[in-house]
Amino acid sequence: QTGKKLAIKVQHRGLRETVEGDLLAVRLAVWAVDRLFSDFTLAWLAEEIAPQLRFELDFCNEGRNSEKAKSFIEKVGIDCIIPRILWDKTRSRILCMEFEEGFKSTDLNSMKKHGLKKSEVAELIASVFNAQMFLSGYVHCDPHPANVLLRANKKGKPQVVLVDHGLYKEIDPEFRLIYAKLWKSLLMVDIEGIKNSCQQLGVNKMFPLLAGMLTARPFDETLERAKTGILASDKQMMDTGADTAMIRGYAKRYIQEIIKMLDVIPRQMLLLLKVNDCLRHIDFTLGTPTNNLTVAGKFAARALYEERTKTWKSWFDYLYVLTRIHMNDFLIWWITNVSSIPSRLLKNP
Repeated sequence: QTGKKLAIKVQHRGLRETVEGDLLAVRLAVWAVDRLFSDFTLAWLAEEIAPQLRFELDFCNEGRNSEKAKSFIEKVGIDCIIPRILWDKTRSRILCMEFEEGFKSTDLNSMKKHGLKKSEVAELIASVFNAQMFLSGYVHCDPHPANVLLRANKKGKPQVVLVDHGLYKEIDPEFRLIYAKLWKSLLMVDIEGIKNSCQQLGVNKMFPLLAGMLTARPFDETLERAKTGILASDKQMMDTGADTAMIRGYAKRYIQEIIKMLDVIPRQMLLLLKVNDCLRHIDFTLGTPTNNLTVAGKFAARALYEERTKTWKSWFDYLYVLTRIHMNDFLIWWITNVSSIPSRLLKNP
């Protein structure tokens, strides 16, 4: 009627009914693992999957998620488009929305064709999801590359098109602020703050392990940053083979501790770990051009500032964090660009 292109999502016949059998199979598998391996407990897996899967199969719920996310994104002013839902044509198994052009966020050729900088793309994507986690508490939990699309805006800068809003997690305000304190402490290398925040999440002796899982960096590196006073080193912007091997080694070594910890932490944190992994995959594909720790820390600090009574002290605390971030970004830029100019000139006279 309007001449606009539409995107229509149709659920396969019988899918909703089949899922109940799948959930039963998961519960049986978890029960078997718990019985066979007394040191392992995966009950949290079934508890988290069951309700989320049912929500995902209700397309009206997906439409409501989409509209709530759209309202928040527009409020904070991040350049992210969420397709408009056409409710008169939407049902529980049929979702109708306006079609928005875009390419996968890991499509490097299309990115180059449109003149988009990988560093700006990575920072924008990280900003979208960290804003949701720390400011709204209503989080899109399936940010794989096909759901996080890209295109150039009118100014030639990157613009995100966010689709598939079936899997969302609403985190309560108390947890959101504890999680924000943890990320701010990780950024500012406040070891005592990291420890205290982890304890509030139910993690005591294993707090270095949780910190390492969140940042995908060895906790020894955090301790090193605490000594030097640098917020985030240029090593964190490079995923070398040695680092990857080290992290895999830690995972194998501490697999039992990791599973025990996943059973202890608040359930609402499990999907946030999934979000972090998906974002890390996108960032890695882009060549790790930005530091997700500083992006997360910035939004975490903002969340804590907005929840406090607005005083000069709270304002200066927030300003201090932002200033440290900008100083650190400039230092990393200087180290990776300006300081290497003489050697480049020598190699290319």
